[in-house]
Amino acid sequence: MQKKKTLPLFGLAFAILLTASPAFSQNDQPAMIEEVLSGARREARASWWGFDAQDSTAILQAAINSKVQRLIIDKMAAGPWIAQPLTLVSNQEIVFEEGAELQALRGAYKNRNDSLLNLPYIENVTLIGLGTGATLRMFKADYHTDAYEKAEWRHGITMRGTRKIRIENLSIIDSGGDGIYLGASKGRYCTDTIIRKVICDGNNRQGISVIAAINLLIEDTIMRNTWGTAPEAGIDFEPNADHEPLINCVMRNCVTENNAGDGYEFYLPNMDTQKYGATTITL
Repeated sequence: MQKKKTLPLFGLAFAILLTASPAFSQNDQPAMIEEVLSGARREARASWWGFDAQDSTAILQAAINSKVQRLIIDKMAAGPWIAQPLTLVSNQEIVFEEGAELQALRGAYKNRNDSLLNLPYIENVTLIGLGTGATLRMFKADYHTDAYEKAEWRHGITMRGTRKIRIENLSIIDSGGDGIYLGASKGRYCTDTIIRKVICDGNNRQGISVIAAINLLIEDTIMRNTWGTAPEAGIDFEPNADHEPLINCVMRNCVTENNAGDGYEFYLPNMDTQKYGATTITL
């Protein structure tokens, strides 16, 4: 009687993996997007909406606007994702695959406040890179040419009046302003923010600017090689108005190096701590 062949352990595991995680074809993608939009699917890949090696702005914004709970930004073999300014939404985790890169579209960002990722008055958002991390890249040298109006606000990530934001395991490189900007507007401040394992490298004005923050943790983060527009600090705590708070701000295991300005800068003359409460910052 012929003996029954047995599948090697690694082959069995591979077969199970293929069965559990089938590959999706191009024809599957409209159906999967429809499931996302109906709420039946809570995780999606940006590539389901397509990919344009020249300008993926509309594709990425549509994926974000789907409000899927977990959006994966693929590492594309064809190259980086290239985009004009993108605006994020509440209650979303954006996961960058290891080695994925989001680049600013060259020749765009002509408005003085154009930032790569914009978080206006939203909450419960996570931006995280997997493995060794992912990259957000702008092109500072372009913004110093005559083709651009001089400005210091073309940030990598802009937050205004946000709540419960986590940014982790990303490199933010060569922005035309700050790597990360925590601002205030309409009486709303950035509250409950975590910045962890982030590298801010070669940004124009600051690695990080903190204008108004309550419950801010910056941990295991590097801010280096800042140069272009003063103050050129690794990080700058600088409220614009007397009512903008800096309360329970903690920096832990952080490094600043090779910045044209200070490593840690505190410019506080605009604050009125007698009226609006004491500043509490722990390094």
